[in-house]
Amino acid sequence: MATLDLVQDPSRAGSEPLDCIVVGGGPAGLQAALTLARVHRSVALVDAGPGRNASAAHMHNVVSRDGTPPAEFRAVAREQLAGYATVRLVDGRVAAAEVGDGAVAVELASGERLEARFLLLATGVADVPLPLGLARHWGGQVAHCPFCHGHELGARVVVLGGEPQREHVARIMAGVAERVTWLTDGLPVDPEARAALAARGIEVDERRATGVVEDGGRLTAIDLEDGTALPCTGVLAGGDFRQGSALPEALGCAMRPDGTIEVDMLGRTSVPRVLAAGDAALSGGHSVIAAAAAGQLAAAGIVRELIA
Repeated sequence: MATLDLVQDPSRAGSEPLDCIVVGGGPAGLQAALTLARVHRSVALVDAGPGRNASAAHMHNVVSRDGTPPAEFRAVAREQLAGYATVRLVDGRVAAAEVGDGAVAVELASGERLEARFLLLATGVADVPLPLGLARHWGGQVAHCPFCHGHELGARVVVLGGEPQREHVARIMAGVAERVTWLTDGLPVDPEARAALAARGIEVDERRATGVVEDGGRLTAIDLEDGTALPCTGVLAGGDFRQGSALPEALGCAMRPDGTIEVDMLGRTSVPRVLAAGDAALSGGHSVIAAAAAGQLAAAGIVRELIA
């Protein structure tokens, strides 16, 4: 790693670097910035927006904020952060980042350069658009998480996909919707498993989905390979995601097989002075609460390093 020249910009000669630069203004980044601000640590929160859940009308399974629009959540958090003198909110995109022996620096798309002792990547992930027309209903009648959106999907829910975890989702939804169908999209289900699901009121359909049926802009059914349609009020579908930013790869952060950034319990990556939190580094279920908690832990870890 190259040693950074912290006074490379003459206009910053003699100035102290920030304690931390947080990249990403979702739940993880907002919470990390707040945790640092609470102990008067200097932090710049750089956010290019919009967040991963921007297409959702409301976010759920968040204590005291159940049903809050994501944009409102972010706006309130930013307003509260603005009340701390050590916080700088920066609307912009990070074009590049580098790590030196004693500091980190980022260059914004605007050309501005920020320097700090630590860099926290809260850059999130981006969902790969779902096929078959399902993407048009993403964040409304189509979702990934039964805890975050299952309650709102209505009485007749289709759990779509042949991945093993789809059966688990169907079992969860059996206690929520009046009628649940696991549409395995071609995956055969053995008779014993089918009988166990039937005992819970879950129908199993092994046909492949080919499209969606819509009425007045609403999803009303899933088209099937035999020309029939499976009525539904909502769909829980699996899906792939990718890193929301190229920064982790550019900085050389080690990655897990599932595509998330490899971190320890305090969010430290394989690159010194670089931490990561939120969906970008969470392996397993993603949620607002989990992302915020990871942001808090990473920020607390940074403070521990700063006072050591």
